[in-house]
Amino acid sequence: MKTAWIAAVAALVLVASIVGWSLLSNRHAPALSPEQAEAVMAEAEQAYAGADYAQVAEILAGLASQGVPIAQYRLGLMNRIGQGVPVNEEVAVMWLTRAVEQGFEPARAPLAEIYLARAEDAGSAADGVRWYALAAELDQSDAQAVLGSYYLTGTEVTQDVPRGIALLTAAAEAGDVRAQSNLGYVYASGTGVAANDEEAFRWYLAAAEGGLVRAQAAVGLFYETGRGTELNIPEAIRWYLNADSAGAPGTGARLGKLAIDGVLQGRDSSELTAWVAEAARAGVDGAVVWLERAAESNDPVVLNQLAEFYEAGEVLPQNSALALENFQRAAEGGSPQAQLAMARRYATGNGVTQDYAQAHVWANLAAAAGVPGAADERTVFAQFLSPEELARAQARASEWRAAHRED
Repeated sequence: MKTAWIAAVAALVLVASIVGWSLLSNRHAPALSPEQAEAVMAEAEQAYAGADYAQVAEILAGLASQGVPIAQYRLGLMNRIGQGVPVNEEVAVMWLTRAVEQGFEPARAPLAEIYLARAEDAGSAADGVRWYALAAELDQSDAQAVLGSYYLTGTEVTQDVPRGIALLTAAAEAGDVRAQSNLGYVYASGTGVAANDEEAFRWYLAAAEGGLVRAQAAVGLFYETGRGTELNIPEAIRWYLNADSAGAPGTGARLGKLAIDGVLQGRDSSELTAWVAEAARAGVDGAVVWLERAAESNDPVVLNQLAEFYEAGEVLPQNSALALENFQRAAEGGSPQAQLAMARRYATGNGVTQDYAQAHVWANLAAAAGVPGAADERTVFAQFLSPEELARAQARASEWRAAHRED
């Protein structure tokens, strides 16, 4: 702030034409001549250099009352932050508004920031509309993006789709990723405009490249289907992966569909299984068949996933016996999650003969693999074992690890 202020004051002192423009732009001619204004600004500069901010504010007040826009602007900033004067946002708004009314462009941004802050601090969306509107009139892109979405959907305002699109376009062209994504939706759905997949893709891509996760998911879908752009599966995968890593809903299922189609090569079994499971939850054709075929190779990750589906009755009909069978195979194949599931089964006697020693073995293996909660459950199971039984259980876990150690 200090550097900017010194630069602005110095510019007025050194360039008489700026002061002349400032004075002539006022509808009510000030009493000061350009030369007098230069002298007064030089005095303000000297006071600022000496950190006498109260004197600076007093000098600026005189110039501002004479209609000098840059003085109004600087006095507004000083009132906003309490430099040389008490903090007074209303006074700041007054002086910044007067500067804006004279066409002094630098005053627009801080005035818009005040309005935007008031909108965001409003008790409700309805209360914030007024402030968003004032900020939007000053070309504040955040306000334009929010207000545009309000008018597009009729949220807290009378729906006005053309006005909403106009506001969103202004914000999108200024780089607001939310507005860009919303425009992507507008053109993809034909809301208030003729549907245009190319235009939709252009705006979605701009938002995606700006880091908006939901737009990245949309771009992936456009590339996957060749909608609005050329079909490009590698690009679709790249954008889906970006969105999925950020937790975008639905992208896991899309990746699962690509896995089912056999176009995801070189991916880890855990990733593929998780994505196909998401596809199965979304009802994608072929997802369950893919899991069942993958389970035929005794992939422990897939077996554990099928077991979880059977146990919960999710995707597949609830079947405790099939859940146990798949958990057993997955645990023996090295799935830590399945090992903990088997530990709980042996501890409770669910489908098996209750056996705390075996429960301890499986919990011990799961704990060694870092499964959350496994170490605590192992401790509980140990309380039901004699010292000799505990030693044997620990030895069995060690033997299992030795037998399944990868070279």
